Amino acid sequence: MKITLLLAFMAVGLTVSAQSEYEITVQSKKPSGIIDEMLYGQLFEHIYFSANNGVWQELIQERSFEPEQYPGIHPRDGYFDGWFMDDHQVLHSPTRYEQPLRIDSINTSDFNLTMDVNWRAYKLARRSWSGGLMDIRFAFRNKADGTPYYLRIHDPYYESRMFTPAQTQAQIQAAKEAEARAALQQQAATADFSICRMEEREVPGWGGRTRRINTLVPLVSAPATKEQVNESQQWHKLRIESRSSRVTVFWDDVQVLTYDGLEVADRHFVTFWVNYTEATYRNIQLTATDGKVLFQGTPGDVQIPAVAQQWTAFGDGGQYRLVKDDAINMRYSQLITATKGQAGIFQGPQNIVKGEQYVGSIYAKGKGELIVGLRDTNGRFVARQSLGKVGKSWQKYAFTLEPETSSDGDFAIVVNNGSVQVDMATMTTQSGINLGGFRPDILQAVKELHPTCLRWPGGGYVAQYDWQWGIGPQENRQRWDHWMWMDYDQNCFGTDEFIRFCREVNSEPVIVVSVKFERPASEYNQILQDAVNWLRYCNAPATDEWGAKRAANGHPEPYNVKYWEIDNEMWEMGIERYEQCVRDFSTAMRKVDPSIKIIACGGFREDEQFIQRSGQYFDYLSLHHYEQQGGYASGPVRLGQQYDNYAKMIANGPNPNIKLFISEWNLNSIDWRTGLFAGGFLNMCEARDVVAMGAAALFIRRTDAPDWNNAFINFDYKDLFKAPNCQVTELWYNHFSKYRLAYSGETGDVSVSTTLSENGADVIVKVVNPTDSAATLRIKGDWAGVERAPFEYYAPGSLTVANSMDNKHAVALKQAQAQVEGTDVVLAVPALSAGVLVIHKK
Repeated sequence: MKITLLLAFMAVGLTVSAQSEYEITVQSKKPSGIIDEMLYGQLFEHIYFSANNGVWQELIQERSFEPEQYPGIHPRDGYFDGWFMDDHQVLHSPTRYEQPLRIDSINTSDFNLTMDVNWRAYKLARRSWSGGLMDIRFAFRNKADGTPYYLRIHDPYYESRMFTPAQTQAQIQAAKEAEARAALQQQAATADFSICRMEEREVPGWGGRTRRINTLVPLVSAPATKEQVNESQQWHKLRIESRSSRVTVFWDDVQVLTYDGLEVADRHFVTFWVNYTEATYRNIQLTATDGKVLFQGTPGDVQIPAVAQQWTAFGDGGQYRLVKDDAINMRYSQLITATKGQAGIFQGPQNIVKGEQYVGSIYAKGKGELIVGLRDTNGRFVARQSLGKVGKSWQKYAFTLEPETSSDGDFAIVVNNGSVQVDMATMTTQSGINLGGFRPDILQAVKELHPTCLRWPGGGYVAQYDWQWGIGPQENRQRWDHWMWMDYDQNCFGTDEFIRFCREVNSEPVIVVSVKFERPASEYNQILQDAVNWLRYCNAPATDEWGAKRAANGHPEPYNVKYWEIDNEMWEMGIERYEQCVRDFSTAMRKVDPSIKIIACGGFREDEQFIQRSGQYFDYLSLHHYEQQGGYASGPVRLGQQYDNYAKMIANGPNPNIKLFISEWNLNSIDWRTGLFAGGFLNMCEARDVVAMGAAALFIRRTDAPDWNNAFINFDYKDLFKAPNCQVTELWYNHFSKYRLAYSGETGDVSVSTTLSENGADVIVKVVNPTDSAATLRIKGDWAGVERAPFEYYAPGSLTVANSMDNKHAVALKQAQAQVEGTDVVLAVPALSAGVLVIHKK
């Protein structure tokens, strides 16, 4: 490397004091290899409304008026689920993470809390590297400062069996913090009961830093027997007797703890917690020492509301109730009673556009006039349609609303002088209908990105997904009752819609089937058959049982889906069990269609042995890589070394034709660092034969989602913007050629990929400079001369520049011309830049 003083570069207009100068020589006569364009794919996962109310333009959320689980929890790490009371008056905890539920508050320290509890410590699906403590807690008292005293039941058995593949900085950090937390809390090796308080302590963090975390400190503890904390999920009787400063705990009428030394406060808050486990409760009762019942039954936060949570009531004198077991779809419908005049419910925000037609339908029955409409932010109707007086039995009413003005607003359902039940309200735009049901602006943005493959339906989403929920008539599809990723999914977007979307954007479908490893072994054969049936639905002729069902749904010709992945992130399952699944699923699915390509999950410590033992059962090995913000430059280099190691493993295995599918990759950021990482990552992949497919994640995300803020396409109810990773990937693909060219020379920290255009006329040079210093790249070649050398690039000047709804082009594409010196091309490469140079040969 030479350091040279450059006064100016007239081509780009970049003035610098000192910069690095590099020189490469490109061999353009003959390609050195072939690049698979399937590198440029995306993970299309059902999270953050990417499919439901996103790509699929359903404008009504909660169209079937089912009550949601406890809405007061704060979504963490993308998961959204909560407490609920079932038909048998059994209270169910959330399925993931530590979430409190307030039972009651009392103004005495003398009381009894009794209930039946059904709990066991076990590791929930997909939580193998999350670093959680597996326990159940009851905040039964609090100190004078309001912080709780807990009764805690804890079983560390599964915590000691956590596995961290440590592929990324985020996973390494989670593992270190989990170890630090466990060490601070001085966990016993066996299950125990304890009375605890919470304290904040300092633990080692990432990169030599420290962080403060809340830890549980036991005041008194006692071991729990296997019968008291068991795997069979039996009901146990819990009684907590609180008297002034003393607490006594009974489990199945046997005293297990007592402690005297609690602070006495004026008011106490009784709250339930679970962490990384699930629990159920019944017969909850809080009584005073004189026998007076202070609380029993259903906590207020989980009671069925009068109006479904996605809707808001309006109008004077209206009465509302969710009616159970009288509905068109699922169990609930919404009753609206207008005792005088009009009353109704609305949902927003809606993007109301003058000249657009809003087309929908609603089921209704009762007595009274039913009206639907679009209202502006002042509550004034800008489009309104009376559906007439409804009848006594359920009937479907269609409507078309044509607003007279454009504005933000909402969709309203109104009852006039009567009482009407409504269900299955659905609405989209005529523009969306004309495009097959897809939201026009998102469809256009995806077309511009050109994803060469779409991996669907996940990701973690696939673990509990049943593909049969998403086929058949839309109005018969039911909401998925497994609450994940903030989205109560009505299954509007299923297999047929996915294939249609792939055809619209010219993308190859990749379908992920689940082995549902957390299900009992007795269900294994049926789970395997479900995957085979999904393949038959997609690829079998209409004469086949499942091909006939596809034909009945309007698609007589087979879809011929080529790529099938066997589940996602299977590290928790363990290599032995997963390897058997790969063998079984691959064998059974190839009997149906021998032409398909099988993708197996990698990321195990035993990947080399996996390849040796079972490489003949799959064609691609799926790896995931997410980088923290600081890895925007170093990440691609490190990953390239890792992929080279995989190439050696594969070459020494029984199937040297296996390729890598980097089925989830991205930087955990939304700013310009994602653009630099995307360019460097794609350059690294283009240079390696072993990497044949890719799928970035996240693909699409609604902007109000609580986490994973690194999506390529970001949208809200009326608009979208592209993030830098999307912009760079789009630029790279717009200049894609499969013909890799070899070059010699050093480029230092600058990432370079060279290809020959498919017509042989141009040399394409993709350049990423992730450093804060400008550079010069001199390109020599075996061409006779150069006509011109345009350069398109992004260089916003700072790592933290980010696009947004308010400024969609904060990271903007720039144009320049490289300098031509004889047969050499001299490119000024700005600091923190990513761009594509096209050398037009004479």
